[in-house]
Amino acid sequence: MNLESPAANQAGAPDVLLQFGRQGVADVVANVRQATLSRTGFTAIMALFSLTVLPAWCAAAWFGFIAAWELLIRIRLENALALPAAERCERTGFRRLAAIHMVGASAYSIYPLLAWSPGEPIGMVLATAWVCGSANHLFVYFSANRLLLASCLGPLALTSIAAPFTTAHFDLATAVAVATLVCLIVAAGMFGFDRQLLLGNLAKQAAARAVAEEANAAKSQFLTTMSHELRTPLNAVIGYAELIEEEAGHGPIAEDAVKIRASARQLLSVIDVILDLSKLETGAAPLQRERGDVSGVLQQLHAAALPIAAAANNTLTIIEATPLGEAEIDHVRLHQCLMQLISNAAKFTKDGAIRVTASRVPAETGEHLLFEIADNGIGIAAEQQGRIFEPFAQADETAGRRYEGAGLGLTLVRRLARLMGGDVSCESTLGAGSVFRLWVAA
Repeated sequence: MNLESPAANQAGAPDVLLQFGRQGVADVVANVRQATLSRTGFTAIMALFSLTVLPAWCAAAWFGFIAAWELLIRIRLENALALPAAERCERTGFRRLAAIHMVGASAYSIYPLLAWSPGEPIGMVLATAWVCGSANHLFVYFSANRLLLASCLGPLALTSIAAPFTTAHFDLATAVAVATLVCLIVAAGMFGFDRQLLLGNLAKQAAARAVAEEANAAKSQFLTTMSHELRTPLNAVIGYAELIEEEAGHGPIAEDAVKIRASARQLLSVIDVILDLSKLETGAAPLQRERGDVSGVLQQLHAAALPIAAAANNTLTIIEATPLGEAEIDHVRLHQCLMQLISNAAKFTKDGAIRVTASRVPAETGEHLLFEIADNGIGIAAEQQGRIFEPFAQADETAGRRYEGAGLGLTLVRRLARLMGGDVSCESTLGAGSVFRLWVAA
């Protein structure tokens, strides 16, 4: 028998979840069955305890019926009556389920009468404990449906009121005993109500998170689409600017073409970063791991990054501190991360030095390739170092006006580094420079 709720497959399932986590018949049946063995085991323990006040045959007969009910009878009745009806109509399914569980609740509720009737203090304690445990159990599993809860709570409430009268007529002690048992049921009801509120809040949060994730996926898809739409005309702008620059030679027109080309390339680099972030969020940017010499990445890095460093009159030094050897990594993504970090260092360093130190270091899960990018630029304040890896964040609120950039480069580096089994960190002193450490699994 399939225990998946039919309502869960309907379009209105999120609305059902918002109604205090309300469940269908199949959901209730599945949840109750998960606790079958624990209920049966607890019943066996209570039956053993009751031997101190009850005859052995009485305790054995009661436990035998409960075990048969839990392991066989209830399951067959649910499969034959409640679940098929629920597939046609949930309300009918709940009515049949309530009738089935009312029989079981009546059998369970016999225990307080049996334990209390000898008039022994230990029997009264056992009966009280059973009422408390049963009431809590009912409110946990059945409080989402009032009919089901009432069908199970009714027998327990009646036996709780009747149990004290099995040993005495109505007097003060009997009244106190009845009030105590009723208070236990009321306390369980308060617990069930609190649980329903908690489930309602959790369901609302889950629904809100699902909506946010859906919106985020739509945003990523939109950015991916728009990024492609923008790259094509930008490449055309760059091409025409280069053509105008070549034909103009020298003069104002050539200078304007250079400015157009530089601005277009800057915008294109931002779009490329946005496109990469969107692909990472949607899972459309798998790593292309290849085994190769890591030193080759450093050689390509030096040739590509040298003009970026020299633009602000910085020197660039790349050192292989220990032999890097071969590694199975995504060489393109590693090169992209290092270029972003060097570009970031060059952006905030003028007439200074940028130093890249590469080494192979041991790690808990093997070995890491460690790259340290150090500069002697403006540095980053300590209180700002924790947020520079967040999207659209920079070292301070005025950085966006004084320095170019959208605050996405370091975000991309962190996500790529974690995708490659590593991470990136920063140590910096304001006015003295920064050191970024990037490590990836070798």
